[in-house]
Amino acid sequence: MLKTRNIGAYRDLLVLFTKYGRKDFRLSLDPETVIASDDTSAEMEPDVARRAVAFANALKGMGPTYVKFGQVLSTRPDIVPPEYIAALESLQDDVEPFSYAEVEKIVEEELKVRISKAFETFESTPLAAASLGQVHRAVLRDGREVVVKVQRPNVREQVRHDLEVFTEIATTIEQHSDIGRKMNLTGAIEQARITLLNELNYEQEARNTEIIRRNLAEFPQISIPTVIGDMTTSRVLTTELVRGRKVSKLTPLQIIDHDYAELAATLTRAYLKQVCVDGIWHSDPHPGNVFVRDLEDNQAEVVLLDFGMVSRISREFQDEIIKMLLGMSSNRGAEVADACVRVSEVQEGFDAMKFVREISTVVATFHDVDVRQINVGQLIFNVISIANNNELKAPAELAMLAKTLLHLDGVTRRLDPEYDPHTVIRDYAEKLMSQKLAQKFAPRNFYPALLDLNQLVLDLPHRTREIIDQTAAGKLSFSLKLMQAEQFLAGMHKIANRITVGVVIAALLIASSMMMRVPTRVALFGYPAMAMIGYLLAAAAGLYLIVTTFLRDRADEERAKLKGK
Repeated sequence: MLKTRNIGAYRDLLVLFTKYGRKDFRLSLDPETVIASDDTSAEMEPDVARRAVAFANALKGMGPTYVKFGQVLSTRPDIVPPEYIAALESLQDDVEPFSYAEVEKIVEEELKVRISKAFETFESTPLAAASLGQVHRAVLRDGREVVVKVQRPNVREQVRHDLEVFTEIATTIEQHSDIGRKMNLTGAIEQARITLLNELNYEQEARNTEIIRRNLAEFPQISIPTVIGDMTTSRVLTTELVRGRKVSKLTPLQIIDHDYAELAATLTRAYLKQVCVDGIWHSDPHPGNVFVRDLEDNQAEVVLLDFGMVSRISREFQDEIIKMLLGMSSNRGAEVADACVRVSEVQEGFDAMKFVREISTVVATFHDVDVRQINVGQLIFNVISIANNNELKAPAELAMLAKTLLHLDGVTRRLDPEYDPHTVIRDYAEKLMSQKLAQKFAPRNFYPALLDLNQLVLDLPHRTREIIDQTAAGKLSFSLKLMQAEQFLAGMHKIANRITVGVVIAALLIASSMMMRVPTRVALFGYPAMAMIGYLLAAAAGLYLIVTTFLRDRADEERAKLKGK
């Protein structure tokens, strides 16, 4: 419900989006035009470009929440045209800093000590200024070079107020507009609220940094700065200084002198591990947060910065993401559509066949373009847009993944202009799928099933006898009419026998899987003999069950036909 105290903010937003969004924004996306919208390198229209710059400047003047909103829009080519993306991308780094006097006041309030006591030196000019804070170079008393991120004054109160306004407007639009409902505006605002409030807690960012550093320890070419814990609070974050060059500042000559192709592939694999294995990932790898540091022997490493924006997903969500990425990289649109449906909220009027057809068209079209134009993040955004247009509410986490991959694509293309993300994604996703399947069939995962099977085997004779006794005594009632008790009892015996054989087969398979890990000198077909014998017995029992079931069912059908005559 709209509130009178926020009427000024409503007016400002209405003027802003009436002036710019009505003409230039895409509020829906047809599958036939989805590819054309991705061509951000196309020639820009001068009038649209001027409006885009004016729009970006207007957002800067409205405060940090609006700057963040602009940054989100810069990763949504399904909504805004290329001219706006180019203008809004400048919001990533180009924000007016606040005064050093305010920096000094905040640092001393948070650390409970004067800056001159805590630091040997503290540079008054910031290295960079962002929408929520700015970064200063400093030297600790022990000589370590560090960077100190300081939160903007009063930014928390302003962000909370702005988010309240956004939520009220989004709710109203969804209630009175099909476009608002299809775009899931309230879900997007809620995700933005969670993300922004987490970004405003620098202690949470410090924890995120340490978690992701541990998770990426297996990638020696990925470096993450160490957090200085005793110099960090909810509004001040101190980390070691890492020297390097922004990816966006790499010159063509530097790219030629250093072969960064393997670095691009390693970075992609590191992000796939974060998303598909760890379930927590660095969601903001824009070029300002990714540095390259040259090492000896013509080697290099990537430095990741700013872990305020991270995303988390469940194990089930991870499995569907792997399926989606495999489907995209292998041109299997039906698998992409199926994975999208599984993680989304199906609404009334959803047409599954139409959705699969449209997704398959988009996935196939992306496989027809040149490798230098492939953008997996863009493809996921297009899938989300098609889902929204087909009564399917995609989760906000999927949009965050698309945003991450969109930024990542820009970084890897800077490192290697000929980079092919599909090959790396397909190979790594297949490897992850194999590992996940192996984990699911690990012996420890069968222990609960073994306990259930054990209880089932113990209870089965007693339960079956109870059913038979009650049936014979005429105490068993069903909502169907029994034609002949003898036939029914025979059927019950048949079912019990098949269940018993099935339980035995399952037990053999589980036991054999566990035996595969038992060291032995006796081998059969290159594997432990006892395990292979168990597998063979299970296969034979399974074949016996299938054959006898088929033959007996056919015999029963023939007898039924004869009796019917």
